[in-house]
Amino acid sequence: MELALRHQVFLRVQRFWGFVNFVWFGPLFVLLLRWLGGYRCPDLVAVRHKLEGILKANPGRPVLICSNHMTMIDSMLLTGFLFGFRSLFTQFKRFPWSIPELQNFGNNPLLRLMCYLGKCVYVERQGSVESRRLSWAKVTWLNHQGDSIYVFPEGGRTRIGRIDRQVAVYGVGQLIQDNPSTLVLCAYLRGYGQQNFSFFPKRGESFFVDVDVCNCKIIPGRRGQREITLQMFDCLEAMEAIFFAGRQ
Repeated sequence: MELALRHQVFLRVQRFWGFVNFVWFGPLFVLLLRWLGGYRCPDLVAVRHKLEGILKANPGRPVLICSNHMTMIDSMLLTGFLFGFRSLFTQFKRFPWSIPELQNFGNNPLLRLMCYLGKCVYVERQGSVESRRLSWAKVTWLNHQGDSIYVFPEGGRTRIGRIDRQVAVYGVGQLIQDNPSTLVLCAYLRGYGQQNFSFFPKRGESFFVDVDVCNCKIIPGRRGQREITLQMFDCLEAMEAIFFAGRQ
């Protein structure tokens, strides 16, 4: 589905207002995560250094960040941990777009404002086929524009406390097929005290964070979409194994 010009303009305007307001929205973002939530990553410097090296080695490529999913604010947490405020302010295109469920974040006016400025494209998982196609067309267009995007290959929060490939969303593989130049980054995020999924992490939670390149082999067709997505799961599961090995 080709994205209509008016939707392209709406996304450009949203990106512009997100950048203009980042001077106050960014510090508020940090305040909510660091001071109100008390969330921290002990290896923050090393994680950011690793990510910076990956991005410098792959200049100009659109970035797709694929992550496991345990809380409703995973994309906020990852943004706060992976990118410093100064780097986002000077390179706002690095601030990734997120794809939240409209039912969860679209009913409250304040949340809608924060999602708008925080570069979100709503999706209605229980909506019409046309609505879902439009959301995906927006994500595809943004990808071709060179923007960074968050996706959760599981589609929703895990129900088993670990990565669950049984609920894989294969549309992620379609995005890579459509734009093979995409840099696929797998990011694993998990609180050291987390046992299962939750709405928010507990206050003061300390997080394990890792990020690495997933060199997906491009395979055509619908079967290829599945295989590409499962390659991301392979990468995420390897990261999860490292997390649990470190806990023993």
